[in-house]
Formats: sequence, C-alpha cells, structure tokens
Amino acid sequence: MHQLIPLTVADHAKTAITPDAAVIYASSQHLLNVRLSEISQVMADVPVFFSRHQQTGQWLLSGLYSLSPGQNLWVRHPEWLGSYQPVCMQTYPLQLGSDPSQLMLVADPRVLLPQTPADADAFGLFDEQGQPTAFLRQQKAILDKDLQQEYLTFQFVKAVNALGLIKELDLHLILADGRSQVIKGLATVDEDKLQMLSAEQLQQLQRQGYLLLLHGMLLSISRLNRLIQLTNQQTTTQPLKSIKLEISRSVHG
Repeated sequence: MHQLIPLTVADHAKTAITPDAAVIYASSQHLLNVRLSEISQVMADVPVFFSRHQQTGQWLLSGLYSLSPGQNLWVRHPEWLGSYQPVCMQTYPLQLGSDPSQLMLVADPRVLLPQTPADADAFGLFDEQGQPTAFLRQQKAILDKDLQQEYLTFQFVKAVNALGLIKELDLHLILADGRSQVIKGLATVDEDKLQMLSAEQLQQLQRQGYLLLLHGMLLSISRLNRLIQLTNQQTTTQPLKSIKLEISRSVHG
C-alpha cells in the first residue's frame, strides 16, 4: 500500500499526475467504493454490494468489477470500459485529510510525474506562482462534495443495517468442469426482510429515498452475468459456467 502524504507547494511544486491515473488505480481494484448518489450509475455496469472496510469492519457500498482480487475486468489499459467512473477513481491519487482543508496525496509512482515538457499531457498541481492549478481546484471541489456524500452513505448503511436488511452472502463460482470456488465478504439486501417491514417502515424508507436504491441494489445482481462473460473472455483455463448466491454459513451457521 502506498504512503499517504500531505500535499504542499514546498514538496510538490513540480509534481504532476498522469492523465490515466484513474484507470491505473482501478486496474488493481476488484471492488471500487461507491457513494449513495452513485448507485444508479454504477449498477448500469456492475452489481453493487455491501462490503466491509478492511480496517474498521464497517459496511461500505462497493461495485464488484472482477471475481478475482487485484483485477478489474472493466480496464483495458488505457481504456475504461464502463459507462461511469466512481469518484474514488476520478480523484485518485488525491484525498482529503482528517482536516478537510488539507489535501493528501497517495505517493503512487505509477501516476506521479515530474512536471517537465515531456509530460505535456500530465496535470500539474501548482502554477509558477505556487497557486493551485485549475485541475487541482476542480479535484478539491469534487472531494469536498464527496465528503458530504460519504456522510449520506454512512447514514444510509446505518439505517439499513438497523432494520436487519443486510444479508451476508457466499458467491459460489461454478466452473464448466463442475469444480467451484467461493467468494466471501460481500452482502446484499435481504429481500425477505424488506418485504416483511411494516407500512410505516416502508414509508420512512421511501421518504428518505432509500427504498428505490435498495431495490436497485437487488436488481444490480443480474450484472453478475456480465462478469461471467468478461471473465470467460479473459480466462485461459476452465470457463466459468454460473454463479450461485448462498447465505453466508459463517454468519447463519
């Protein structure tokens, strides 16, 4: 994992970011973080699941872009094959610090370049007067907006979890020769429990704008068929026949 460092004029006056930074970042991510406002765009390409934060264990929203960690089937470098790039891609390698006024930089040598004439297509971060470039100002504006979306997403996940609507899954990958592999760590909406909610609870979800998104997440599971197609286009071994979803035994016994 690359180090996260404060972005400063003193250290990064000549630093530039490659124009394909988003695709380079995504190429090694089978899960991409999704905000509440992005569900409808992301589900046009891939299934949207709940997944746990690696450090905190909290539930997040994620798009599933590959069935293999470290791979992204929507990247054919330098192209992004999806119809939408999540904000976590758009702003890489920039992040907000614990103090949102302080920008942080992921020290990823794959996407950071010295700003020289040879790097004419790269995006500089500071101008000759040490002021943020238009590119950096635009990225900061996207990150500021995303901070609010992060909070709204947290509220959504909290409300859904409080209603017991998060159902952990095992994804069984069935190969053509009959063998199977299992993917753990994902969860979806518990449709049975959703249907059992009271009229008042459903109305509350509707008022919050959550009900349509929950149904959208359930519908997005059909995008697993596209993942099967892309997996089989790239595999040199046994093709993938189907994916079977089962309630996680580690949770439900």
